[in-house]
Amino acid sequence: MPSLRRDQADGLRRLLDRDALRVVNISAGAGTGTGTVINLAGALAEIGRDVLILDDRPGEQGVAAALGLAPRFDLEDVIRRKRDLDEVIVRGPAGLRILPIARGARALAQLHAAEQQRLAERCGRLGFPVDTLLIDSAPGGARALLTPGMAAQELIVLAGGGAMAVTAAYALIKRRAGEFGRREFHVLVGEVADEAEARDIFGNIARVARRYLQVSLVFIGHISADDKLQQAARLRLPLAAAFPGAPAAAGFRRLAHAVARWPHAGEEGSGFDDFMRGLIQSSRVRTPAAATSP
Repeated sequence: MPSLRRDQADGLRRLLDRDALRVVNISAGAGTGTGTVINLAGALAEIGRDVLILDDRPGEQGVAAALGLAPRFDLEDVIRRKRDLDEVIVRGPAGLRILPIARGARALAQLHAAEQQRLAERCGRLGFPVDTLLIDSAPGGARALLTPGMAAQELIVLAGGGAMAVTAAYALIKRRAGEFGRREFHVLVGEVADEAEARDIFGNIARVARRYLQVSLVFIGHISADDKLQQAARLRLPLAAAFPGAPAAAGFRRLAHAVARWPHAGEEGSGFDDFMRGLIQSSRVRTPAAATSP
C-alpha cells in the first residue's frame, strides 16, 4: 500500500508539473562542475525527479565521458534530421539521461524559422517526463546555454576553500552579473570539513559581492571533503549510487531536496520545448556570425 500511494503521488506530481521545467545552471569558479552535475543528478533521481543533463563538452571532457559513455549522436543529428531526439539522448547509470549538444549548439544559430519550430516542437514530445534540466555551465563551453530565460533559471556557483578558490568564485559571480544582469546567486561550497567552514567561506564571498557588485548570494549548503568522491568518479557512477553512506552523498541529497523545493519561476512557457526556443534565440543573438562561419 505505501508503494501504491507513493506511485500515485509521483504520478500526480508529474501531471501537475509536466510543463514546469526547472532549469539549473551549475558553474564552477575554478575547475569544472561536471562532477557536481553528475552527483546532483544522481541524488535528484534517487528522490524521484526526472532529470535530463545537457552535455556541451565533446570528447573526454563532458558528462557522458565521465560516466564511461560514448554517445554516437548529438543534437546536431536531430537538427539535420538524421536521428530522432529520443535516439540521441543517452541513458546512463542510476537512471540518468544525457543529451549531447556540443555540435548542435553551434548549429542552432543557422536554423531557419521552420526548422526552429520543428526542433522546439520535437523537444515538447519526449518519450519520457523531464522536470529538471541540469547544465554544466563551465567557462569556455557553449555560452549561449546561459542565456535563454536566464531570469527564470537557477544558477549555482561552486566555491571551495582557499584564497584562490574564493577569488575564482567571486570573479565568476562578477562575470555572470555583468553579462546577464543577475542579482541573485546560489552558492554551494565544496570539499570542506563541515558547515561552519563552508559558511565562513560563503560569508567572505558574500560580503565582497554585496559591497562591490550589489548582488545577493544565498548559501545552499556544502559538500564534505570525502575520498569517496574520487572513488565514485573512477567507478563512473554518481556518488549516491556508488557509496550511498558517504558523507558527501548526504550533502548532495540535502542539495537535491533543496533544489526540488525551489518554486518554479513561472507558470507558463516553462517546458523543454520553450527552453529550446529560448536557446535558439539566444544562439542567434550571441553568435551573429555563426551563419557565415565556414
